[in-house]
Amino acid sequence: MKDIDIRQKLKDSKLIHFANDGSSKIVDEFSFPSTKSRIDVAVINCSLHGYEIKSASDTLRRLPNQLLGYSKILDYLHVVTEPKYVTQLEKIIPEWVGLIVCQETNGEIIFSDIKLAKANLNKEAFHIAKLLWREELLGVLKENNIKHIKKHRNWLLCETLANNLELELISEIVRNKLKSRVDWKLVK
Repeated sequence: MKDIDIRQKLKDSKLIHFANDGSSKIVDEFSFPSTKSRIDVAVINCSLHGYEIKSASDTLRRLPNQLLGYSKILDYLHVVTEPKYVTQLEKIIPEWVGLIVCQETNGEIIFSDIKLAKANLNKEAFHIAKLLWREELLGVLKENNIKHIKKHRNWLLCETLANNLELELISEIVRNKLKSRVDWKLVK
């Protein structure tokens, strides 16, 4: 199977309820600039949930570095793969990462949960704050009466935010900002 086929079927089946609930946003190829990583599909609602697809034609060479990046930002993560990689992935993925296998049977792609994702306890406020655009970041600092220098570079502003608000509050603020963006990487 091709990555694009798995991705589309994933969105049309396992993620369809998020597409229809009005309080979630599904984003393809969501970039995490601070960790130089990108997740194949992100679901943004009361958590930030990522789905990384590793089809049989992919390699797992980049996955360890991707997992490091994801662990700084995502609340939950599932790796979606074909039977070829299940055994290898069970050895590679951390305890908090879920595993979904997809198989084509009679022309239909079927997903099976091998391991459910758990809450990620390794998130870092700075990396989550880096998901904000500059205007959003400045607005959050102002709304929360956090002293800052407007001319500072974004990374310094993110550091200021991370040092002045609790991780879970930053996560909530960032998710709300991401969900409120208009015409930004929306899945059709």
